[in-house]
Amino acid sequence: MRFAKDQLVIDTLFLSDIHLGTVSCHAETLLEFLAVTDCKKVVLVGDIIDLWAIKAKRRGLCETQLNVVKKLLSMAREGIEVVYVMGNHDAAFRQVLQDYPFDEGIANITLCNQYLHQSRDGQCYIVVHGDQFDNQVRCHRWLNRFGDTVYSGLLVANRWLNLRRSRQGQHYWSLAKAVKSKSARAIRYIEDYQDAAVDYAARKGFDGIICGHIHVPACTEIRGIHYLNTGDWQDSCTAIVEHHTGTMELLEVHAWLRCRLSAKNLMQIVA
Repeated sequence: MRFAKDQLVIDTLFLSDIHLGTVSCHAETLLEFLAVTDCKKVVLVGDIIDLWAIKAKRRGLCETQLNVVKKLLSMAREGIEVVYVMGNHDAAFRQVLQDYPFDEGIANITLCNQYLHQSRDGQCYIVVHGDQFDNQVRCHRWLNRFGDTVYSGLLVANRWLNLRRSRQGQHYWSLAKAVKSKSARAIRYIEDYQDAAVDYAARKGFDGIICGHIHVPACTEIRGIHYLNTGDWQDSCTAIVEHHTGTMELLEVHAWLRCRLSAKNLMQIVA
């Protein structure tokens, strides 16, 4: 990756599972990241605005989360192409497609159920949120219960834990990831989900698949298919970036921002 005026310069940015409207959303980190990212296209891979959480709590977005929406709209106005692939937590937007042809885009914003992405090196990727694979995955009912109760609690505890760690000068650490990595059923679900996603891409003749939904970031080759999962912004704070060469990279944003700050401080010392 290369920098220009302290910016990350890439071709396409893929983000999913931001879950604006939840208390566990890391909107402030995302705003910091978007402010230093120079790209031509942003593909939002579902669950960007959490309509479930907004409906349940009967309140809208906080100021920081609203600023994320404003930033994305501002990027579109500046000429950056924004593609919004809908997920299950923002599935109500799918009704909008039946009432208005957003597929053609309005002010550089396209709303769709799936998106075909051609990388700079000629690879063809299908972009979907991934909730459509739930009915093919064993244990998904258990995971849904886990996600609605224990996992949500872990995310809240995780946020407060890392606020404390940050004040003590410690790096971000994922409590939720640690718990999931110890659960055989969660590991089995993740593997089954990946298999379902890869099988779908293979049947349709794509070189790769870019998805989200399960909040487990990945960039790997499975049976000849490039499997990419953008992760989430409630816990992992990750993104998939496509460089100008067409190379896809999984970016851990917390770590990347720390490296950027260290490099910036070093340059100031040298100067």
